[in-house]
Amino acid sequence: MDQVHIDILAYADFSGRLRQTKEYPGFGVYATTIEQLRSRNPDGTVLLDAGDMFCTTFWGGLPMVKASCLLKTDAMTLGNHEFDRGEAFLNECIDAAQFPILCANITRKADGTAIPGTLPWVMLERQGVRIGVLGITTEYTPYMVTASSFAPFEVHDAAGAARRYIPEMRQAGAQIIVLLAHIPFYVDEQGEISGELVELLEQIPPVDVCIGGHIPGDYAGLWKDTMVLKGGFGGVSLCHAGVTFDRDTGKIVDRQCQIHLTRRETVPMEQYKTYADGITAPFDDFFVKPLTYTNETWSIRLSAETKLGNFLAQCVEESAGTRIAYMNATSSGGGIAIGPVTAEDITGVMGFNDPIYKAEITGKQLYDLFELVYVPERFGNNAGLFFSGIVVWADHTKPAFHKIQAITLRDGTPVEPDRHYSIATSEYMASGGNDTGAVADLLNWQNTGVRMYDALFACVEKHGCLYVTPEQRLHEIGRPENDNAPF
Repeated sequence: MDQVHIDILAYADFSGRLRQTKEYPGFGVYATTIEQLRSRNPDGTVLLDAGDMFCTTFWGGLPMVKASCLLKTDAMTLGNHEFDRGEAFLNECIDAAQFPILCANITRKADGTAIPGTLPWVMLERQGVRIGVLGITTEYTPYMVTASSFAPFEVHDAAGAARRYIPEMRQAGAQIIVLLAHIPFYVDEQGEISGELVELLEQIPPVDVCIGGHIPGDYAGLWKDTMVLKGGFGGVSLCHAGVTFDRDTGKIVDRQCQIHLTRRETVPMEQYKTYADGITAPFDDFFVKPLTYTNETWSIRLSAETKLGNFLAQCVEESAGTRIAYMNATSSGGGIAIGPVTAEDITGVMGFNDPIYKAEITGKQLYDLFELVYVPERFGNNAGLFFSGIVVWADHTKPAFHKIQAITLRDGTPVEPDRHYSIATSEYMASGGNDTGAVADLLNWQNTGVRMYDALFACVEKHGCLYVTPEQRLHEIGRPENDNAPF
């Protein structure tokens, strides 16, 4: 028998994490981990990126494109955050990439053509085996990007794109099919998977390997005969699908999949360390500067109230000088440990440095906003809101649009339907992010000129600590349906 082994390494959501932090191993360690695994089968290994690579607050997209090139990436699919900074930024990154950029289901709105420089799929070859890789991006992308940034584009049915291109790849000679999808899926306590990616797999011709992304969490397992994997968030892990292919029969005879956890104590190879240090060193003083001290651990829960979530929203309220503030929980993550709190800690828990916007909202619109958030399908995609200045009572045993029982101001004064209240949020949420446009689009938003990080730093300086007002802000009966929050 003429059998060869193909190793498919993949990751998603590296999200510009070049610098080693308390949470993430950094590019030097991660690249070295990839190189060590590739060296086991140098002629039979493929490296794929399932999106959200170029997005970063501090050093821009092009350094991340070069990092991807240094990794010897074989193909990448666009993630939703590749669209964060608009068309010019995206085009610049794609033009600089020395590897195929894939996107089969998002086109230019003006003429329906593909995003310049992208392909729907690419054919790779290792040891005489042809590997077709199809790139798909979550259909929820328009709701996960500031509206103005995504305005030049439109998203199309992912299943329709896959039904078109998978047979096309087979006809072109693909012997192994990989679906490289910046699409989430969820794992329950029994290890069963569900969500957008699984729904897609149910509607399309079979594929051999499926790489997901978009949310934290690692997974490697079989769904029917498909190896399904997700990992790599911030470089903490790496997906690995191993395929034994019989060239005589043209069939896969063995398949295994696993997750490799990145060991941060790995000594980085010099070329990777030198590159990362060269990009991040100018920011070192900023990151390590102590801002305050905490004697308790602060952590984020995306679908529940936490002191850290309250703190983030309260900083928005104070910086904008409004009565109320809110923000999407999914822009945050991680936590702050006991001890000195640095700029690295603060920026580590707030992923985006959006401008802060303010407006006037009626009490009824405020109720409508929270009702929108707790619609089960929407909550499943986005989890909850962090908010400040108000107290909300929600009954999750009630049907959608009837869950919010009461909203008061911080002092207990009921929010009145016809009264106007000043409110602040991020640019992303002001543009209708997290599918809240039914309310956000009705408001006359104004840019405060303050960005999120400056608001957080100013709040810490003002209070001398991580300060939050003591009231419980969310009172719940039951738990929200469709809670897919990974942490």
